[in-house]
Amino acid sequence: MTGEIYMQRDSEKTRQKILAGLEKLITRDGFTAVGVNAVAREAGIDKVLIYRYFGSMEGLLQAFADEKDLCPSVDDILRDLKDGAPYHEIATKIVLEHALTLQQSPLAQELVCWELTEQNPLTILFGREMEQRGLNALADRGIVPEKDSVTLSVVLLCGLQYLILRGRNNNPMMNIDYSKNETREDVERVISRAIKAFYEVPEGSLK
Repeated sequence: MTGEIYMQRDSEKTRQKILAGLEKLITRDGFTAVGVNAVAREAGIDKVLIYRYFGSMEGLLQAFADEKDLCPSVDDILRDLKDGAPYHEIATKIVLEHALTLQQSPLAQELVCWELTEQNPLTILFGREMEQRGLNALADRGIVPEKDSVTLSVVLLCGLQYLILRGRNNNPMMNIDYSKNETREDVERVISRAIKAFYEVPEGSLK
């Protein structure tokens, strides 16, 4: 029995070592460096173990996606908001918190870049599945955003993602360097105003 427990612990240790190697590889060298041989070298293991524990490279990516918190959950984002908070505050918090997570996570930035070039279990979960999780979590709270509200939030978040990714290369757009605190505060203030105005101004009232 003791031997079985030891083997289980050793197997889990090896499994986590492989997952950690994948994360380090993506963060340091980018998604183009990802492959079975590269992950095995990074983890310091024989590549046969990747197939033993995950079945394939796709299986490894799926396991990484399942275990890694790549985006903040809706519950975490809305924890500080009071019950019955207006929709514009909820939408603003969701957009800005996702942008902040991306800004602080080189791994998430690499995954956004990867998502733009190909689909695999990791990029699919990072994109569509997480989007659906977010909508489901809002629905559980009795919040069902209208189509135009979702469109606005997506457009704003994609704009922030673009600013963040350009900032990685020290190439801010129109001198808007989102990595600087004062710039980020200005951008957050403008986004907050834009979302609030969207909810307050009746559709069709602007000509």
